[in-house]
Amino acid sequence: MRKRDCGPGRFPWEMEESNTLMIKLVERTLRREVETALRPLGLTPQQSQSLHMLAMSPGATNADLERALFIDKSSVTSLINGMVKRGWAVRRELAEDARVKRIYLTDTGMALYEAASEAVKKAKEGANDRLTAEESLQLRSLLKKILAAYEQP
Repeated sequence: MRKRDCGPGRFPWEMEESNTLMIKLVERTLRREVETALRPLGLTPQQSQSLHMLAMSPGATNADLERALFIDKSSVTSLINGMVKRGWAVRRELAEDARVKRIYLTDTGMALYEAASEAVKKAKEGANDRLTAEESLQLRSLLKKILAAYEQP
């Protein structure tokens, strides 16, 4: 993991050390670490997330992926088309409704999922290793509190 200077940024609002800025910097840094870890496998984070979902929920539909990945219908179609073309996944029609296609990982896709999971786990270790178990619990509690404030109707 690269050492980061949390001093003044490029923008005036980055001059202060606010909670929101720190959350943004941590998210950006973690995303970059995950992208770097997946690059040797030839995967994007979205492909990795799709592999993960299909490994955890074999037979998911395009609609399931849309909801889980927060992407639109055409993006899911393109993503799955690419995975099928590379031999990572297959589509199967339901016997009772041929319009519905279920998506399953192939053996190649499952092996890639396992490699990606390990790479992502290692990329995230830098953040987790710096905190004690008590600090991790406290951080999660505080982040949940922040999320809850934005989820209020």
